[in-house]
Amino acid sequence: MQHLHAASEADENRERPPIRVLVTALRPAERAGLRALLEDEPGVRVVGEAATASPPTAAGFDVVVIALSPGESPAGVTEGLAAGVPAVLLGSWSGLVPEALGAGPRAFLDDDADGTEIAAAVRAVVAGLSVLGPGALAALQRREPANDDLLTPRELEVLQLLAVGLPNKTIALRLQISEHTAKFHVGSILSKLGAESRTEAVMLAVRRGLLPL
Repeated sequence: MQHLHAASEADENRERPPIRVLVTALRPAERAGLRALLEDEPGVRVVGEAATASPPTAAGFDVVVIALSPGESPAGVTEGLAAGVPAVLLGSWSGLVPEALGAGPRAFLDDDADGTEIAAAVRAVVAGLSVLGPGALAALQRREPANDDLLTPRELEVLQLLAVGLPNKTIALRLQISEHTAKFHVGSILSKLGAESRTEAVMLAVRRGLLPL
């Protein structure tokens, strides 16, 4: 039965259309390098290249992979993207401004990320998720000091479970509290952090040093 199940999943993966990727970088050699990194990754297909990181529309591709030039502002790049276009940005992240997170799925990877890491980020942003590599996380944490008094010990426990994507019901079971209480704690966390969603709350908590890398 396990063998049949595995075969069924393999068939499904073969039938699923590949994610169409546009790679952008200022230099042709960088664009060629990105294409080479991604060409052997399963489920991903590079469909075009561009020198600009601001394609006018999302027609013809599903996600854009952007190699930032030295000194290029990630916030400026993400502002120039068409609304709703998922993007994977590669940079050095000596300083990542919060505004670069923007609205919509974004991945911020170190510029030495390999093809497997970039492909994983491509799949994540197409699924509506945001991804922060080690360098981007460290840059955000440097911008805002930790504030351990912002959340209560129980709220910090709830926050850690939010960070791994658990729903209120599962959080309640893990902490042996009622689902109503879990929902109250989640609401309090969002309010204290000034977040409008659970994902934004996790991002803001990372910036404040409330969650470990």
